[in-house]
Amino acid sequence: MTHKEKIAVVVGAGIAGASICLALKQRNIKTILIDSDTGPAKHASGNPIGVVYPFLTKHKTSESEFSLDAFRYFLSIWERFHLKNLVPHVDGIYFLMDTKESYDRYSNAIISNQIQNHIAKESIEPFSGSPALFFPEGKSISPVDLTKQILFLSNPETKYSCKLLSWKEEENRSKVLCQTSIGEIECDYLFLTQGYQFADDPHLEWLPLRKVRGQILKIPEQKPANPFGILYGDYITSAIEGYQVLGATFDEFKLEEEPRLEESESMWKELFNRLPNLSNHWEPENPRLFATRVSYRTQSQDRHPIVGKLPNISKLDLTVKYQNLLRNANKKMNIPYYKSVGILNGLGSRGLTHSLYSGEILVSSMLEETIPISETIFKSLIPDRFLIRMWKRDQLI
Repeated sequence: MTHKEKIAVVVGAGIAGASICLALKQRNIKTILIDSDTGPAKHASGNPIGVVYPFLTKHKTSESEFSLDAFRYFLSIWERFHLKNLVPHVDGIYFLMDTKESYDRYSNAIISNQIQNHIAKESIEPFSGSPALFFPEGKSISPVDLTKQILFLSNPETKYSCKLLSWKEEENRSKVLCQTSIGEIECDYLFLTQGYQFADDPHLEWLPLRKVRGQILKIPEQKPANPFGILYGDYITSAIEGYQVLGATFDEFKLEEEPRLEESESMWKELFNRLPNLSNHWEPENPRLFATRVSYRTQSQDRHPIVGKLPNISKLDLTVKYQNLLRNANKKMNIPYYKSVGILNGLGSRGLTHSLYSGEILVSSMLEETIPISETIFKSLIPDRFLIRMWKRDQLI
């Protein structure tokens, strides 16, 4: 089957949208990337330095399996396209296990997930002297440069300062019509990755996505600088191009855009408390004077990405109740879908690690190819999971 004559529209020019563009490029599908901002990586992907490492759980779960596979996929793309020569980064991430609970969780994660040493291994973080997981190929990295390099490889047609106003699938479901602020675009596939701007799309109102505020500090490279990124609840990155990043706060309720100076002080104080053997050698600084950036992530209700074909709830048969299905086991919920509309959202704080793999999964599923993950993990990602929960609770109206 050839896709050469197909056209895809990707909405959102952050790391998620760029990742979908790359997956489409590898299938020779013409891609149009639109974003309401003036260029790529302006929101959460615009932080000066971020961290890449897998999320682990004590026992083997779909969540940790997916994250490990996503990390491995990231590394394969990193190697294949020689990104180490193109994207500013420093290899190596320590994740502190300095409490009994964290040590129990993460040391057992190595065993239960059968993780090899080149991915993660127990170690001692030298500045704290604490047990830690060390990710040799984890990275402190520039999200902006990573996003731009992936877009360079993908080479989509870009339409910035272009907002998606509405879209609809034609009755015969052969095309999707997108109304944008600069005119109409007709396409064969539509991919929605617009982060917290999902709230502007009435087709997505039912999804339990939430806008989350984060604040980071961009600080001049300290002496001595930690040669590896260190995560301890907050995180301090390695130095890249003369700066380090200290982050990050988390707030899902108060979302003001202005920096909170008290949060800057709190992060700075916590760094000195947790890593005194590092920070006590630094010159005195006033954290209120550091460059501060506020950005917003979008996270799902269960903090797991949303990756899959978009259900069309306007055609959902709500006459079938969950309790009826329990009494009549031969019935099941029949979920209708938009044929050519997919979504990648809810990446939260793990977008750098999970986006490339999520983009590949989404595109392969939309094109009805063999998806590169197990059915169990795929079901943990698709938006259907929220429909099922709402249906069980009789929340679908």
